[in-house]
Amino acid sequence: MKIGVIGPESSASVIQSVVEKELPDIQLVLRPSEFFEESAAIAETFQNGRDVDALLFSGPTNYAYARKRLSPTIPWNYLPHNRTSAFQALFEAAIVHHSDLKVISVDRYEEPLLREVLEGAGIRDTQILRAPYDEETYDFEKKLLEFHRNCYREKGATVCITCMEHICSPLLDEGVPCVRVHPAQEVVQEQIYHLQLLNLSAMENQGRLAVIAIHFDYVFDDERDLFLREWEKMRYQNEFKERVYSIAQRLEAAVFGDGMDHFFIVTTRNMLKNVFLKNHEHAKLLQFGQRSDQYQVWLGMGVGDTMLEARSRAAMALNRAIADHSGTSYLVENEQGISGPLGTWDDHAAEHGVERLSERTGLGTATLKKLASALQNRKEGVTADQLAQSLSITPRSVNRIVARLEEAGCVTTVGKQTAGKGRPARVMKIALPDALYQK
Repeated sequence: MKIGVIGPESSASVIQSVVEKELPDIQLVLRPSEFFEESAAIAETFQNGRDVDALLFSGPTNYAYARKRLSPTIPWNYLPHNRTSAFQALFEAAIVHHSDLKVISVDRYEEPLLREVLEGAGIRDTQILRAPYDEETYDFEKKLLEFHRNCYREKGATVCITCMEHICSPLLDEGVPCVRVHPAQEVVQEQIYHLQLLNLSAMENQGRLAVIAIHFDYVFDDERDLFLREWEKMRYQNEFKERVYSIAQRLEAAVFGDGMDHFFIVTTRNMLKNVFLKNHEHAKLLQFGQRSDQYQVWLGMGVGDTMLEARSRAAMALNRAIADHSGTSYLVENEQGISGPLGTWDDHAAEHGVERLSERTGLGTATLKKLASALQNRKEGVTADQLAQSLSITPRSVNRIVARLEEAGCVTTVGKQTAGKGRPARVMKIALPDALYQK
């Protein structure tokens, strides 16, 4: 699929890096523009040329300019601001600019979203000064720039948050603390999958559609540091999203979110049966999402002749999985009833033994045996530094090994260990096949 990208060069480069890393089958045609007013003309050129399958705008502002001036003949979408990008912006404001976040000025974020992120981090009573202008305002950018200057100089704002390079650069040059917001990785992936979804709809006449409904949850109430707790939640959420996106890519599917804890993968019945189920992707996803009692995952699949029918049946299967218990999945393919549970991941099954783990992680059996030996007397957990010392290798090498095992769903974070100054070390439990512990 070929997608035309319209927006400032800094945002376009973020989109390009995400696609190159996570969506290699997507081809981008970049048309960077530093002026939002040019968006409509660029979009019109793309449409008239018919050389792309869809358009993606880097943000709501340049999208608004194009939407009001054109009648699109190809699918298009824009990258909205979300909770992750808001958290990143506020985190940068606190760390880089040492803002106490008591008074902040913003131009594009909605106040409820910022309130949610701030209160989630235990920060309340923040005064949010939001610009009263939109794209229809004469001298839009000039007035936004003056708005942020006035908030900083006269209203006590300790940081300005904007998604516009033309606002951020002049403010920083003047010594005004300012954060330039960039689109979050999962938002880029999600909106591209939305565009793919429109193409997948054409498959209704070529074969039955399938929808995989996923719901996940997590509990981190034992973490006293609220800001750190929110960071851990977001870390787990992003890890799980990456796994979902990776599966969707193998299924040649589209994926989209519904809230913070729901995903729907849209594919064909053939891919569902011959890849997702045959290769035990459903069981691997459940196992990855249930690395400890803090995590829960439920999974339902539906097949139908239309998108609505497939999604409705997937929701029915998901409700059954939730009512049953975590660790199973169900399938509804017709009106005859629900199939399932379809099974769980079995760590002791032959195909998931030492050879299977070696194949999945790229780690040799000798390395896995050494790792098992190092873990033999560390039932309560281990840190990366402790593993490095036991294996007589560098911490960097250990981190590479842990990353591969984590990707395979073998690593569970069970706590943190503090030793003097610096960031606490992660304490991990690493699950390996029993055969590795046998002499």
